[in-house]
Amino acid sequence: MSQMERILYIDRCIRKSGKITIKEVSDFFEVSVRQVKRDIEYMRDRLDAPLVYKKSLPGYIYEAPYRHLEFADQNLMLFYVVMKSLSENQHYIPVYTDEVLSKISEEVPKDYRNVCSHISYQMSSSENINSEFFMAICESLRRKTCLNLYYCNLKNEHSERLVEPEQLLNYGGIWYLICFDHSTNDFRTFNMSRIEKVSETQESFFEHDEAYKTSLSDFLSGGFGIFKGNKHSSVTVRFYAVARRIVATQVWHPEQTVIENDAEDYTELTFPASDFTEVLSKILSFGKNARPVAPPELVALWKSEIQSLSAMLSQ
Repeated sequence: MSQMERILYIDRCIRKSGKITIKEVSDFFEVSVRQVKRDIEYMRDRLDAPLVYKKSLPGYIYEAPYRHLEFADQNLMLFYVVMKSLSENQHYIPVYTDEVLSKISEEVPKDYRNVCSHISYQMSSSENINSEFFMAICESLRRKTCLNLYYCNLKNEHSERLVEPEQLLNYGGIWYLICFDHSTNDFRTFNMSRIEKVSETQESFFEHDEAYKTSLSDFLSGGFGIFKGNKHSSVTVRFYAVARRIVATQVWHPEQTVIENDAEDYTELTFPASDFTEVLSKILSFGKNARPVAPPELVALWKSEIQSLSAMLSQ
């Protein structure tokens, strides 16, 4: 058993019975009284638990409301289940050892370990990435030194770039590298599966000012989905019939606004996007129950795609 398991047991007993004794904990876990006393001190000093001893009970109680550990059992259990699911696909966790998962499982309380087998996370499709490239990027971030990146885009165009890695992002099961590209003097997003080679350099990152940090923050938080950017367009999409009920519980973007028009039976969703590729794909996935209304460029792309699909029927 671990110290965390004992701490969660102490917290659970106090919330359930109002008190706990050192002997109860010692007997339950078959550890020394001295060890339990250390656990209680840890809860007081490190977890700010308002633990006090009441001779009249006798036992330890919370002298004030304490909710920090209220759902800790469930959180540990769910964290373990997520990590176990991720570990079964090396493309989600490029560098992994069984020892890591074993240590996490030891923290899950015994009475919750059986529950873990009844909860599962099914991962979406993923793409192959080179774990050595992944670690080279991590090392670059640690050392603050640039990388030479050899990349092949979807048009089969090959390029070599000097970059400063800024963010490794797993989106929809696919790893992306967001970095500052010296050749364009701007931020770029690269699909990790299309990186052909990575080589480390001794060249340090630029000394960037506050404007750079603000621009990076705007880039990472802006846009829609994986298509990040500093220049945004306001996109508005209307959903009808069953699509209304689907999007009612979805968050497409943190800054989205939703308008319910019950008179004309549609829901209107408005959000910023820096690229229409993923937006268009999402709209088309709803078929006739979704249509863009702004901006005009997106509407034109949507109509063009529908016309192309229609033309395929006559072939």
